[in-house]
Amino acid sequence: MSARENVAKNLVSQLQNMSEPTPGLVSRVFFDVQKLAITQFPAILIVTSNEVRQDIATTLRQGTIQYQLKCYVRGTEIDTLRNEIIERVEETLETDRSRDVTLNSENIHCVSTTVSSIEVVERELPLGEVVVNVDVTYRHKKGVL
Repeated sequence: MSARENVAKNLVSQLQNMSEPTPGLVSRVFFDVQKLAITQFPAILIVTSNEVRQDIATTLRQGTIQYQLKCYVRGTEIDTLRNEIIERVEETLETDRSRDVTLNSENIHCVSTTVSSIEVVERELPLGEVVVNVDVTYRHKKGVL
């Protein structure tokens, strides 16, 4: 399995086990937020985005994968709900910044995760949305993924 897939699966697993506010839905499959049941909020859609790769040695390459975590909340205090989901997502991702994909020093290693930015998306009440942009950097031997 590729590093991209391993990291994406780890993100889903970590966020599904997040504490309050516990998401009702964490998915990599697109969903229509307008059709979600109230019990499925907060909801998080994980989208694998761009990747930048560079050679850092003769046999070593480094990649930085970008993930968009689209977080949806529902309620009357939208600003508070958005702030809470941002805080919990960031705390959850901080528990294991290696994304649990360090296979061995010969393959994928030096994995680190950072929240690079947060975007607030204006929606019609009672919905709120924020996009937490996450960068995952890893190293691997050339030709080994």
